Amino acid sequence: MTFRRTILKSIAGVVPFTLLGSATGCSQQESQSIPAPSNRDYFKELGVTPFINAAGAYSAYGGARMRPEVIDAMRYAAIRKVKMADLHTAVGKKIAKLTGSEAAMVTSGATASLVLGTAACMTLGDEHKMQQLPDTTHTKNEIVIQKKHRYTYDRALTVAGGKLIEVESEQDVRNSVNERTAMMFFLKPTQQGDNIAAQNYISLAKELGVPCLCDAATTTPPATNILKGVKEGFDLICYSGGKGLRGPYSAGLLLGKSDLIRYARRHSAPNHLSIGRGMKVSSEEYLGMLIALEASLNVSEAQDYLYKQQRFENIIAQISDIPGVITRIFESESITNELYLDIDWDTNLIQLSREEFIAALRNHSPSVEIRLLQFSGGRIQLSATVMAEGQDAIVGRIIREVLLNPSYQVNVVQDQ
Repeated sequence: MTFRRTILKSIAGVVPFTLLGSATGCSQQESQSIPAPSNRDYFKELGVTPFINAAGAYSAYGGARMRPEVIDAMRYAAIRKVKMADLHTAVGKKIAKLTGSEAAMVTSGATASLVLGTAACMTLGDEHKMQQLPDTTHTKNEIVIQKKHRYTYDRALTVAGGKLIEVESEQDVRNSVNERTAMMFFLKPTQQGDNIAAQNYISLAKELGVPCLCDAATTTPPATNILKGVKEGFDLICYSGGKGLRGPYSAGLLLGKSDLIRYARRHSAPNHLSIGRGMKVSSEEYLGMLIALEASLNVSEAQDYLYKQQRFENIIAQISDIPGVITRIFESESITNELYLDIDWDTNLIQLSREEFIAALRNHSPSVEIRLLQFSGGRIQLSATVMAEGQDAIVGRIIREVLLNPSYQVNVVQDQ
């Protein structure tokens, strides 16, 4: 089996972040008084059933598992109080240094980054214009977007009062930009491709004097894609924090020009008259997002690749002897080159449909979720991105049980 993945060297010189000074921390006595983690089974009390995530870091499934060091950092911040503005500034400076960006801020998710970044480009720090949003009277509000870049989340670009102007060619862009143009928008990756490539789009924005914002939320892992994204030269670029970076689920990053990041911060909490007043970020999320980025940059692509491959090989080992079963580990053709396990079977030997297979896994105890058919081209595919060590053995046993007992009486799920 041949894999096309390029093995990157670990990022050197990334220094773990620590908060120094006992004045802002807890005393030894206070730390000792903090109760140990509870042994209560909260989900059981609530009647909520946990599941093994072999699907991937989808929002509907709670994103990715946070790394242990991220959890430690969030617990640290949860029991120590600092001024939010000071923490926001300190974390932003550290993240900017790690990514090579002029400035950075932690947001309440990639969608919030789009809202705040768009509002920043529309108002450019004008206090009166900031306070009247989403009323855009006397305010630039047109956002140039390639027709192929229209997608589910472009509604975030209109929250502050933006109006989308679709284009398909460089000449369309030149014809569309006017005194009402607030910014140009770029999406990566796209399902439909580009009419205008990223570098050409950035060059056009610079030529026309319009800021350019890029949504790169789903382009990690590897975390090194953030470094590459910043180097491309977008004025603003955003990333999801709770998926590929394995940070807090409700956090994200907005990176870019220092003036635009400054304006975006003024649009966010705790500023009481801002469009993003409700987009709060807690001290736990500020610190957790920083540590998630640090940790991700210190995990080489080779390490990540080998971890996922081992999970899949452990699953394959439990089902490879079943007659008619075919397995294949492959990389998706995308900017993340995500690794997946494809499972197929001869329906003459195993009379089980894909829908029945998915439903059987979902209804099992423990429950297992795999990739939705709409995202896998109708194939049965598993992701190891969110799978914990040891869960692969459980998943393998369950899949074996289902394939050897195709008489499962299950309800075929309708949302696949």
